[in-house]
Amino acid sequence: MILSLLGVVLMVLVLRDVFQSVVPRGMSTTLCLAPFLVHKVFWPPFFFIASKVKSPARKAEIFSLFAPFFLLTLLVIWICLLALSFALISFPLASKFGPALDSPLTAFYVSAASVLTVGASEFVAKTHDVRFLLLGGAFTGMIMTASVVSIVFALIGSIQDREVLVSLTSNVGGSPPSGIAILETYSRMHGRNCLPAFFDEWHHWCANVLETHKTYPILPYFRSNDPFTSWLTAVGAVLDSTALMLSMNPDMECFSARLTYLSGCRLLNEFAGIFSLKLVPQDELSDDEFHNLHLRMQVAGFSSNSEDVARSNFRILRQEYLAAHRALCEYLAVPVTPCSTEHAPQFPVIARA
Repeated sequence: MILSLLGVVLMVLVLRDVFQSVVPRGMSTTLCLAPFLVHKVFWPPFFFIASKVKSPARKAEIFSLFAPFFLLTLLVIWICLLALSFALISFPLASKFGPALDSPLTAFYVSAASVLTVGASEFVAKTHDVRFLLLGGAFTGMIMTASVVSIVFALIGSIQDREVLVSLTSNVGGSPPSGIAILETYSRMHGRNCLPAFFDEWHHWCANVLETHKTYPILPYFRSNDPFTSWLTAVGAVLDSTALMLSMNPDMECFSARLTYLSGCRLLNEFAGIFSLKLVPQDELSDDEFHNLHLRMQVAGFSSNSEDVARSNFRILRQEYLAAHRALCEYLAVPVTPCSTEHAPQFPVIARA
């Protein structure tokens, strides 16, 4: 009786974990297996081993294997735990099988065969309760398979939505992108009036990524195709661009830039809290580095403040996200956003009549 009760409790916990991973609305993450395994069990040793590789390209390739590997491992764990739960329920009913189940290992074999819907033909149920138990195992196995398929499609869609804007940002900001390069590109190509639309896209992107990546805890570990950038690198560049623009021209009417700044800060700080990262104050730009940025902003036509005031504003804005951004980049082993890069996309010269 006790074994059967333990089996029922284990089955409920496993199915709850599967359903929480598929449709997590309104469900707490307490006692959920997937977030604990990805954050605490699998990622730390994988990070330790992969970080020993010296080649950046090879290291990025190894890190890119983590998320698919974890999904397969999680499926195996779910199936094994579900089979174990049915084995705990089946073993007290050993005499109702023909032939009788002679050991817990045999009970696990019969239960696993039922969950995997292949069946154990050498063991036949003699009573109706055992028959319905085996049918229940097959039914839950089918539910788990369908759930995993739906998870895979949801993950693919979320990754594609995330990476489209990251790729577009690399086009205008370089690889890796920087905030100053983004602003210079828009200025150089006479697209300053398009910046509000660009920031508006990023405002919606931050809200979408915050929603999907909190829902599916494995999503932050999926890498970008470009080994020199990532979704975190792109977020840092966009936040730097908003901080530069607003600090040097605070009177500029750019509502979308302010919304993007707030959404990006919330995104980074919430994920730093989810991963329980220790935030360490970061070194600010030197006066010479900021002087170079200020000159480039003046050339691009974005600066109206004095350099001292702009520097003070920039440090105030940047300190809201810099520590969380650096901590996340270090934790996920992705490139840190450079404060300054050179990126000049070459547009063909068009003749005028």
